[in-house]
Amino acid sequence: MKNYKPSDVRVVGFFGHRGSGKTSLIEMMLFDSKATTRLGSVEAGNLALELDEGALERQTTMHANAGFCEWDGVRIGIVDTPGDGNFWGSTNRALAVVDSAVITVSATDGVENMTLRTVEKLNERKVPFAVFVTKLDKDVSDPDGVLKEIGDELKKEAVLLTLPIGKGADFKGIVSLLSQKAYLANGEEADVPADMVDAVESARENLFDAVAAADDDLAEKYLEEGTLSEDQLNQGLRAAFTHGDLAPILVGAPTSDLGARPLLNLIRAVYPAPTDRPAIKGYKSDKAEQPVERIPSADGPLVAQVFRTFNDPYAGVLSFARVWSGTMGSSDVFNSTKRMNDRPSHLYVPMGGTKDGAEIKEAHAGDIIVITKLKSTKTSDTLTSKDDPTFLPPFDEPEALLNFSLSAAEQKEEDKVSSFVRKVCDEDPSLRFERDSETKEMLLGGLGQAHIDYVVDRLTRANLKVVLHEPKVPYRETIRGKVDAVEGKHKKQTGGSGQFGVCLINVEPLPRGSGIEFVDAIVGGAIPRNYIPSVEKGIRDLLSRGPLSGNEVVDLKVTLYDGKYHRVDSSDMAFQAAGRKAIRALYDSPRCKPILLEPYMHIDVACPADSVGDVMGDLNSRRARVEDMTTEGRRGKISASVPMNEILKYTNVLKSLTSGRGSFTMRFARYEEAPANIREQVQAAYGAAKEED
Repeated sequence: MKNYKPSDVRVVGFFGHRGSGKTSLIEMMLFDSKATTRLGSVEAGNLALELDEGALERQTTMHANAGFCEWDGVRIGIVDTPGDGNFWGSTNRALAVVDSAVITVSATDGVENMTLRTVEKLNERKVPFAVFVTKLDKDVSDPDGVLKEIGDELKKEAVLLTLPIGKGADFKGIVSLLSQKAYLANGEEADVPADMVDAVESARENLFDAVAAADDDLAEKYLEEGTLSEDQLNQGLRAAFTHGDLAPILVGAPTSDLGARPLLNLIRAVYPAPTDRPAIKGYKSDKAEQPVERIPSADGPLVAQVFRTFNDPYAGVLSFARVWSGTMGSSDVFNSTKRMNDRPSHLYVPMGGTKDGAEIKEAHAGDIIVITKLKSTKTSDTLTSKDDPTFLPPFDEPEALLNFSLSAAEQKEEDKVSSFVRKVCDEDPSLRFERDSETKEMLLGGLGQAHIDYVVDRLTRANLKVVLHEPKVPYRETIRGKVDAVEGKHKKQTGGSGQFGVCLINVEPLPRGSGIEFVDAIVGGAIPRNYIPSVEKGIRDLLSRGPLSGNEVVDLKVTLYDGKYHRVDSSDMAFQAAGRKAIRALYDSPRCKPILLEPYMHIDVACPADSVGDVMGDLNSRRARVEDMTTEGRRGKISASVPMNEILKYTNVLKSLTSGRGSFTMRFARYEEAPANIREQVQAAYGAAKEED
């Protein structure tokens, strides 16, 4: 394929709430640019970029997919992302590797939760974006209401670049304010309809005002001449867009093949090239000792970062990477994350995977590529040159919100299940997988029920049957009372040298979120210095399992102030045992007053306005604290904090309450003391489980 300079490349991420039409928009762009020969359909399951069979069956994107198209002298690298909060980890990684973005907003549903969450991250990372309003061909679409909502919600200067010709069943095309042409179905172009000339002229004046306001020189020209040339308009729009001063708005109907060409023109003329974006910041080593910046030059040192890996059943391991600097060929690369060499087999500019992608000999700064058969490289790893290595920190992964116990249906397949799940977790680092050292259970953590179900589906497709057990709520424990002079004494005579260690501690509660603070206040050598870490280790070991629920004890200050030792019988193990016995004595003290802490989640619910009452009532029944509730037009939004235990299976509940039209995102908020009835239930369940063991 043709080689493109970094200045002729665009790297664009497509983001939006689930069902807002971003994947259909991408399919339309690929078709109109002749990158594909047919217009793919989500419903038909014939998408150009989707690799995952489960995603095709569920008709939803679950991982970042990549492709490209060529348009009027530029190559556009495309990254399609999940719009479901269950797969936020993948979306968040994609946010970190694109230079610009398109946000899709449905004209039937308006600005939804994932849209706001994504825009917040784009603004934080200073990634410019345009908004594409989809589904104008639907009878229930409300473009005027959505346009107002975009301006209100995005907190950014928004300016229209295209106008719809009709709406709902009468929607038949769009008018570009930049080219002053009408774009109709089947690739047809026409003049602006006569009945829209005044509306177009008025919208162009608003566009001129917005662009001129962002550039003093253009403002002066506009005041003098009363208009701007097409070149001046594109120049000003490009500068304002790249600096994040303007958010252009386009409209269309992807499934009707309306709206892609003005978007392609905008990306070519206005969107920033890699050379327009700030240099990538990294380090000369993984210890962050020497900060470095790498500019997007093919002649610079190689720096690339893997944002997705996928175990393709036919092509093997595929590693999707963004090349930030330098040139990559088929020779060895240095994985600066693992600090070891790795060898690419083939390089492709992807079209989904490798089957329809374009194989290349070299990849250059600004490229989105897929690399085959890297052996040691995983998602988030940095690839660089050994003689001038650069380390990029791993992507910021969200914390797992739900933890399930997972077991193989047949015990003989337990090792196979464990090995397979670890491979899936290598693909998606927002999953968590570990074996509980006490119960020997396999624990799988994810961002929601659908995230966990995705892993189970992958296992099923690999002919590995598993059983999921109730999700484990990560309770915590602490104490309310201060307890002084707690003794931990370990004394044992075994015939030869004995075991002896005594420690005395004071324990007091700390504010929420403080963790465990250990203070060494030993004076006069009551405990030798080399045994003090042993006491701390024993204390922390027992604090990892509280008396109420078996969960971690937090927010305590433990002060070691005195003790005794024996020159012969004292040892590391003896003082660890003394530390553990001190904590057991703490639990036995009536002054301790242990309490259970339960995790609260912050939840944002979007639903039809006529469902708000039902949703509010249900949340109140779950001990929720509603923080905000608004209704505007046909949509309602509710923000609340809810105990995690009350909302573990909320997806199906909300679907039932809203006839499938509601959605929500949630994130961890804080820990709070659990009410007495919850503490008693958890304590009883923990006691019963211990008796069974």
